[in-house]
Amino acid sequence: MGTMLTNEQIYEQYHDKVFAYIRNHVNQIEDAEDLCSDVFIKIYSKIDTFDSSKASISTWIYAMTSNTVIDFYRTNHIHSEIPEDLAEEKSLIEDEVLNNESLEILAKALKELPQEQRDIIVLRYYRGLTLQEVAAQMNLSYGVTKLRHREALGRLKDLIGE
Repeated sequence: MGTMLTNEQIYEQYHDKVFAYIRNHVNQIEDAEDLCSDVFIKIYSKIDTFDSSKASISTWIYAMTSNTVIDFYRTNHIHSEIPEDLAEEKSLIEDEVLNNESLEILAKALKELPQEQRDIIVLRYYRGLTLQEVAAQMNLSYGVTKLRHREALGRLKDLIGE
């Protein structure tokens, strides 16, 4: 993208995705709204450091959002630790999900997964449920769900390829 997006365009394009991601990891809606504002303040203040040769803007915004949520957990010592799925998730898949142009590739890769793994990924990333909610919805234990989630991410990485 040769032309830089304006702050308004960035906000319009990414606000819903950023908020959905934060809401997914933070219980209180007030906290989620505050963090979402923080992310956009960071984006606007650091936009001149963004290097499009290193990453797409959506990847950059995603990394900033993810780090903001992790910092929130650290500073508030919530659960005394960052939720496990959040720490693991700085993965290709969430970048891919945020990059709409690659949703087709992701959709093809999803078809290759066993049904159970596919359901977990769809509930987790498209419906935005936590792994605990996915486990409850699929009548699986949290441990099994976590394992299947990790297997599914591994398979998708292989299928999508870097």
